[in-house]
Amino acid sequence: MKNIVIGVTSSIAAYKIVELVIELKRDNKVAVIMTQNAANIIKPGEFEKLGVAVAIKTFKKSYDYKKYLKQKKIRHISLADNADIVVIAPATANIIGKIAYGIADDLLTTTVMATKAPVLICPSMNVNMWNNPIVQRNVKALQKLGYRFIEPEYGRLACGYKGVGRLADIKRIKDEIENILRYKNSLKGKKILVTAGATVEEIDMVRVITNKSSGKQGIYLAEEAYKRGADVTLLKGKTEIETNYPIKIVNFSSADNLSSLLNKEIKKNDVVIHAAAVSDFTIRKKINKKIESIKNESLILRLEKSKKIINRIKKINKKIKLVGFKAECNVSEKEIIEKAYKKLKEANCDLIVANDVGKNPFGSEMNNVFVVNRDKKIKQFKGEKREIANKILDLI
Repeated sequence: MKNIVIGVTSSIAAYKIVELVIELKRDNKVAVIMTQNAANIIKPGEFEKLGVAVAIKTFKKSYDYKKYLKQKKIRHISLADNADIVVIAPATANIIGKIAYGIADDLLTTTVMATKAPVLICPSMNVNMWNNPIVQRNVKALQKLGYRFIEPEYGRLACGYKGVGRLADIKRIKDEIENILRYKNSLKGKKILVTAGATVEEIDMVRVITNKSSGKQGIYLAEEAYKRGADVTLLKGKTEIETNYPIKIVNFSSADNLSSLLNKEIKKNDVVIHAAAVSDFTIRKKINKKIESIKNESLILRLEKSKKIINRIKKINKKIKLVGFKAECNVSEKEIIEKAYKKLKEANCDLIVANDVGKNPFGSEMNNVFVVNRDKKIKQFKGEKREIANKILDLI
């Protein structure tokens, strides 16, 4: 039995949450936090008659600081600590904005700030409010921090408008809650090593050779593995984004640098997800000064092929699960799968994730990948990179 905390805010859709509580109560322990304005829309008694505890104020009327100090039991901390998941449904533009800016001025926001549990936000508001760039900015900011959203649906709204803003279907919310709870500790006890980002090879003391990898897919894999309870180490090269989770991070620059770090870490881990974009070539001889620019003269760089890091991983630790990545550009699906399978065999991988960067550009939040296993069975995943990260972890 899981502990589910449901935060109800002041959207007209608040009345629909009674049905959600009824559904969740069958197999879980449910507690409800209502904002003061939500209590003006739907009476707390609607939930209480279902046998659910309802809290509105941070402190009870009989607040006595001596008693609190003695018991060491603060309401929002207890709710935050006990929660397996916090669900805000319906979520107004106001609550989304407050959480995005770290404002904790009532029981619900202080509980959200204090919890380590996953937070699922289910917005419901007028279509113009939902499309307001400030609201969208706040949603995106929270998504980047790992907060999960079920976006509102299209339909007739309580205000008389028609558009996107209706609270998502209750069954859809319930299914997502169960999905998050099911995976929450699915990797607990596992040690996972993730590489992400581009390598940087120095030409001279100023110039470098690198690639366009954003590192997003690798970072999202590390974050989602952490959220599933894994002990994650992230080897991070040049990336467009950072992680805000307390994941152990070790930075690398060149292919040789990454190779040395992997040699130290491989035997300590159960799984390696090698998503880093490693340069195929390095400079044969780095110049330890700045090469002078000479007008109308060309510069010849001599490159040498880098050693394939991925091919050495299983040789160091035969028992480790190895997930490799293969990027191609503007090739057919058949060709990308064949090349991925060839790389899987060469490196003795358990899975290879292949994508076409010509069709899904570097830096995009979207991806379309083919995951190939040892039996050459193929799964295709399309969508947001964070969602794809979860699907890859499901296979692991």
